[in-house]
Amino acid sequence: MSKRLFLICSLPAQIPYGYAPSGDVGTEELSALGGNKNEFVQGMVRFDPAADPALVRMKGRNILGVRCYLRADYKQARQKRSAILASTGTPGNLVRTTYADFTEGWNDVLFDEPLSIGDEAIYLGLQAYETIGTPYPLVAYAPATVPQSCIVNLAKSKWEEFTDRGTLLVAALLEEGAAADFASTAYAQNTTHPQTVAPDADFTGGLYIHNFSAEPIRNLELAMQGEGAAEPTLRTIELEEPIGPYGSTVITTLLRAGSEEGTAVNWSAMVTAVNGQPSQTGRPGTTPLYVTFDNFLRTPLIEEFTSQRCIACPQMAYFLEKAFEEYEGNFVYVSHHTGFAEDAFTTQPDREIVYIFGGYENEYNPAIMYNRAVFEGENTVIQGIREMSPTPYLEALATAAAMPAMAEVNIRQGETEVTVSGRVARDLASQPLYLSCYLVEDGITTQNYPQKGMDDDDAPADLKDVFRHNGIILHYFTADAIGDLLTVDEAGRYNVTFPWVEKDGFGGTRRRLVAFIHRVNKSDLRQNAVLNAAQIILGTADGIQEVKNERMKSEKWDGAVYDLSGRKVNGQRTARPSGTLDPSRMDKGQWTKGVYIVNGKKFIK
Repeated sequence: MSKRLFLICSLPAQIPYGYAPSGDVGTEELSALGGNKNEFVQGMVRFDPAADPALVRMKGRNILGVRCYLRADYKQARQKRSAILASTGTPGNLVRTTYADFTEGWNDVLFDEPLSIGDEAIYLGLQAYETIGTPYPLVAYAPATVPQSCIVNLAKSKWEEFTDRGTLLVAALLEEGAAADFASTAYAQNTTHPQTVAPDADFTGGLYIHNFSAEPIRNLELAMQGEGAAEPTLRTIELEEPIGPYGSTVITTLLRAGSEEGTAVNWSAMVTAVNGQPSQTGRPGTTPLYVTFDNFLRTPLIEEFTSQRCIACPQMAYFLEKAFEEYEGNFVYVSHHTGFAEDAFTTQPDREIVYIFGGYENEYNPAIMYNRAVFEGENTVIQGIREMSPTPYLEALATAAAMPAMAEVNIRQGETEVTVSGRVARDLASQPLYLSCYLVEDGITTQNYPQKGMDDDDAPADLKDVFRHNGIILHYFTADAIGDLLTVDEAGRYNVTFPWVEKDGFGGTRRRLVAFIHRVNKSDLRQNAVLNAAQIILGTADGIQEVKNERMKSEKWDGAVYDLSGRKVNGQRTARPSGTLDPSRMDKGQWTKGVYIVNGKKFIK
């Protein structure tokens, strides 16, 4: 059971109104934001009558204050550094500033004078003075990214909306009479994005539901519409557990995509009935979806930044390798010997890729990235060392494997050449994409290539016995170390041939050919995602092996359990009343270790 965060102050005369949970929240659902500097940090949520019909009904009502969540104490009121804020029209047009000491957890702070709701947009939020070494002050609820609900200003310099960090844990505190204006009102939004879905078809997705009212919600009618659909699709959703007053939940259910294809196609949901009765009109929940007929099976690319001189690197490598041993899906692993210090294994691709850190002052080892993507709730492509356990790496692998694959990658080695071929999704065929192809070596011992950190007091007892230098780039086949611009035909097909190169190695036990399709954007690090990857293993007992990503058909949810290759697997399972599956109640003896997909969600055994 996850640790819960509890409301520390609740006054019945004040009614919370916001788009993220304003009460109990699981810590695993939180995303923290800050600058990691000594600076002011401000965050706002926009409450706009033009976007929210409930606010139109509340015209003339008073906002008494703000409910907000912080990860640490910020008792800075005397220095006029910590405060709740209110603006109208624009975030910078402050009309209320109330200085207050914040404590860790939830805080209810009232304005000196109430603020009346009118026709103009109102921004509500908080300010704290962040210091290096304290947790990031701003906290967002990661599963729901409500538009205009994560507006941040670092160092009092520039207001910027974050569209992929979640929704700030900020709510308006309204006078008690306002409750009637949003009774029988709920908000719903798809949470699983970006994801690949087929056009004009059902897909299994996460649905965030927020109850604005003081009455529990047992069921609701959802009107969903994707771009290109002539009319909304109506679905009645029965909830296994009621959503309590002002509460929230995330469920997995069948949703319907529109007919228009694209990487960011608008999809909206509106709650039209609550508990069998028509609801008051609320705000629609909108999400960008990746809609395409070109669904490919994802092979995640794991890239580690390491160095022979890095003391902490062997321990990350140790637990990462343990995760690889337990993980039963396909993956590709490469190590970059740079990011902090170069060594005997450093190659030009390693030097070129350090732009992903966003600047020299941000480079460090050990570090890791998955598909060069920013995970939901994270702030950067790069992740540091996690707990001394394979579990966080298994979880990250499962997340990376579930990301939509936007290309097919096939590799073949001939006597004199290496060929990489496949297709990219048709809607991406006109975009600049890059191909990288490496010859990689594994199993290099520390006898001739020593590694710092092997004698650390906290090191696992068998570290020296099992540690090897893996994923070493021996050769890059492309003309450009960062990857060659890919040329595709009208159907998105490509076929690239490189001359084979004989290359001396470091005495390892295995070699692989690795290839992946990716974006390169040095000014926007979030636009560097890997579309897909593949590898072939050289010199095995069976000779050269071809590992290929096949096209994966889009199917309706049928209540079964799948592995990460999309294959249905057998095993004893216990059905829940709704027909979905609860992994925690499965007969564990019937399942081997690995990562499974159950009703569209990942779990690890």
